Amino acid sequence: MKKTVRFTEILLVISAFFGSCDALDDSISTGKPLIQEEPQNEIQNDRVVLPQTRLTLPDSEKNMIAPSNEFSLRYFRNVYEVGSNMLLSPLGIQMTLAMIGNLVKDDMPLCEMLGFKGKTIGEVNGYFKHLIEDFSGEKCGKELKMANALMSDVKAKKYPEEFMDILKTSYYADYLEIVAASISDQPVGSRPEDLWCQEKTGGMIKSAPFSIQETQSSLLNAICFNGEWQDKFDKSLTTQNRFFVNTKESTQVSMMNKTGKFNYFKNQDFSSVSLPFGDGTYSFSIILPNTAFDVKGLLEKLDSKVWDTMRSSLVKKTIALSIPVFSSSYTRQMLLGYEYKDGINPFDVLAQKVTFLMNEDGASAAAVTQTGIYTSPGRSDDQIEHFTANSPFLYTISETGSGLVVFIGAFTGSPL
Repeated sequence: MKKTVRFTEILLVISAFFGSCDALDDSISTGKPLIQEEPQNEIQNDRVVLPQTRLTLPDSEKNMIAPSNEFSLRYFRNVYEVGSNMLLSPLGIQMTLAMIGNLVKDDMPLCEMLGFKGKTIGEVNGYFKHLIEDFSGEKCGKELKMANALMSDVKAKKYPEEFMDILKTSYYADYLEIVAASISDQPVGSRPEDLWCQEKTGGMIKSAPFSIQETQSSLLNAICFNGEWQDKFDKSLTTQNRFFVNTKESTQVSMMNKTGKFNYFKNQDFSSVSLPFGDGTYSFSIILPNTAFDVKGLLEKLDSKVWDTMRSSLVKKTIALSIPVFSSSYTRQMLLGYEYKDGINPFDVLAQKVTFLMNEDGASAAAVTQTGIYTSPGRSDDQIEHFTANSPFLYTISETGSGLVVFIGAFTGSPL
């Protein structure tokens, strides 16, 4: 018989956290658009035909990509801190919480909170199983890798066999028993959880978001991306230029420069350029607000429908592109400690550590998501358009064919 824990109360709190909408910050400047409006008479022949996705999901699971993106965009919108260089993998958070869902009794509300209204946890397990198989195999190239693990101190209580089987068969999770050690006994970077993070991210993330304590267990998810530009930037054209943080502040950054035909989109709220990696399986998109510095306002308008409209409306356009070389590291800890009527908590901590680097050769990103489980149970013509990303913007890494968002971040001007 499946051992379950009650999840309704904490779910209501998490759902309110994910679903709430912050009011726009009145202090954000409403400067002039960096790119002037143009007539939207587009030539059909210049429409971009996106490649077929390499994801081998059945049709019922392909329909889960848009809700997954809605969760990712909504999550990032609600945790975004104005003016910060944030980077997250909401997909990693979604997958980690889905694993937790196999321990809870009321899994339907959990699925709805993750964006999958009307789905059962079994259907969600199937979706992530196929994603992991595709991303970890040759079908979707070698740029992206995923891994999961349940790591438990040797003194921790054991989990039900059914839960362990689901982690293994649907999430390909490793089960690792460790001897938990304090930081004074084992320095950060050498603990078992740290070594796992280093291995699964190719050394990009040196330590776990938090340490595993005696008698405790922890779920870990790692997503790692490494891609070279399909057409690399000429390093000799990289120059030092001003990046405008806001109306009063600026900083110096290295700006990569290239003129050529790029996938381009523009509407009344933003303009976007998408750059392919390698064979085109993955893309990097820069989303620049038309109202200068208003990343927060842009996030309020960016949902999965707008995202899909952007992807389906891309045109090939001659662009004089100028974008910064930069790196970013970000850690987010969300404490979720709430008591149930029966005194059982499935987890008390949800944390993610993320790192990113972009230069003339390509881009790399890695994220480790961790929970602590303390109990068991545009227009097209030949005219050159200038796209100068010298003020705050959003950026994403996604699977080109399906549009599945893997990473989303905001750059506000910190130098490399």
